[in-house]
Amino acid sequence: MKKLTSHERLMRIFRNEEIDRPALKLWGAAPNADGLLHESYRPVAELAAEKTDLFTYAGGYDLDVFAGAAMADLVEERIEATNDPLWKNYIKTIHTPKGDLTLRHQMSAVGDPGYDVEHYIKDEDDIEKLLSLPYEAPAGLTRDHYDRSVAAIGDRGVAMISLPHAAFAVESLMGSEMLAYLSVDNRELVDELCATYAKRIYDHTRKILETGIENPIFSWVGPELFLPPLMSPKDFDDFVLKYDKPLCDLIHEYGGYVWVHSHGKVAKFMDRFIDMGVDVLNPLEPGPNGDIVMSELVEKYKGRIGLEGNIEIQEILLSSRDRLAALIDECVEAGEKSGRFILCPSAGYMEYARPTEQYIDNLQFFVRYGLEAVERYRR
Repeated sequence: MKKLTSHERLMRIFRNEEIDRPALKLWGAAPNADGLLHESYRPVAELAAEKTDLFTYAGGYDLDVFAGAAMADLVEERIEATNDPLWKNYIKTIHTPKGDLTLRHQMSAVGDPGYDVEHYIKDEDDIEKLLSLPYEAPAGLTRDHYDRSVAAIGDRGVAMISLPHAAFAVESLMGSEMLAYLSVDNRELVDELCATYAKRIYDHTRKILETGIENPIFSWVGPELFLPPLMSPKDFDDFVLKYDKPLCDLIHEYGGYVWVHSHGKVAKFMDRFIDMGVDVLNPLEPGPNGDIVMSELVEKYKGRIGLEGNIEIQEILLSSRDRLAALIDECVEAGEKSGRFILCPSAGYMEYARPTEQYIDNLQFFVRYGLEAVERYRR
């Protein structure tokens, strides 16, 4: 068949139409090399901008599920120094009608990942405070934001609208340990939170779709936090599938598509993701972090869902070129048989504040050798 543009290739993967070859993605790559976390990433960013199939995000559609547009008037933020110059404390307080909620986050001063040391929700009373927040839906949504993003990416790829995720939002309020306790001790309260935020996301998405944008792609992250061992299959069904499926149905009703990110062991949940309506699932990790054997996955689900990923970011960080090449070969050989495969690492490439020379070299090798690998299967 004719050689497709990156935009055509990716859209055909979402639509389950014939493609000329598998796609190649370096997660986080953009049409330019702006906003580098470290200058060492520049050659990687420039190479990926030239060689890979690009994904970008359309701004202008943000949603705070907790209070919407009202949140700006309810929040107090401050940053405190610590005894370690590499770390700062970020404190965010939400003033609710029933009392304050406070988040304490340890924030890196040099771009390393941070972590929450105190969650907003410490007990069930805090949930009542949260649910007392006034909610104001965002106004002024237009199709212009998405249209500009699509025009900017052009033939080099696709633009996506990022949505919050109801279950992920609930977990972020309290952490996985408390969520696990509440899912047993007060399951109805967890469901009330999920239902509240899911409705806000659904209504927000409908308003976006009603602007008339054509064939939009929506994306979200979060289902991974409701997979074993953190949560049970029933938890996934009750708090993720129940609320994500109507959202996917709405998006499909308007001619749109769904991209979902979910780490972890998803092999036994593929039918659920398909039933939910996911068009492309990322990142399909192999063991030990995940449980995906690509050849087995393709044999079972060929053509039923788009498959993206299967190369662990740790391999790019630490492996020899020979091992990385062998992993790419195995992955592409199996994945291309699905007809809907995107070769991609399991995480964004620019998430390490101090990249090693090996990592930078391996990132460039992933792009160059990955392109060779997918080109072998050109039709």
